[in-house]
Amino acid sequence: MAIMPMTEKDRFLILFDRLFDFVETYIKKTPEDKYDWKPVEGPGVSFGDRLEDVTIKSLYIHLVTSEDGFVRSITEMEDDWEIPIPINKELSQKLDQGDFISLGRELHEVSMQRLMGLTAEELSNSVMFQGCEYTAMGFLWVLYGHYAYHLGNIDIYMRQGNMDPTAFFNFPKTEMA
Repeated sequence: MAIMPMTEKDRFLILFDRLFDFVETYIKKTPEDKYDWKPVEGPGVSFGDRLEDVTIKSLYIHLVTSEDGFVRSITEMEDDWEIPIPINKELSQKLDQGDFISLGRELHEVSMQRLMGLTAEELSNSVMFQGCEYTAMGFLWVLYGHYAYHLGNIDIYMRQGNMDPTAFFNFPKTEMA
């Protein structure tokens, strides 16, 4: 079977959607009584500057609200756009108090639709984030890296809590990127 060449955007969309699926699989495998569990408490447990209470649930909420904010910024940008830190306390609270897994999936699906609509020209626009310059496409890979980083954090928490994290490299038969 020949793999057809695809654009960087198409590869990104496949890989990013797959990464979201892995994160969601980890969350769904987490027992409900472990969503807010902390293996170690103290100032040495930090997975970023914006996470004060690091739990599996809070990491997932952080990921989906960041995705929502970053994708909104990229899809509404003009060239030389400064991407703000995506803090949305109202959305975070809605997720925290509701069915955060289903709501996270809904946010991701909306983000994917927005990303699909981006043109090659829009993806080549220059954007700034925290003093660094990227193309919009380059910044999407930063978003991918953000997900991968926190998936590793969730994996560590699951292992420390004797929860059975999924096998990351056990890819389902889906379209290859």
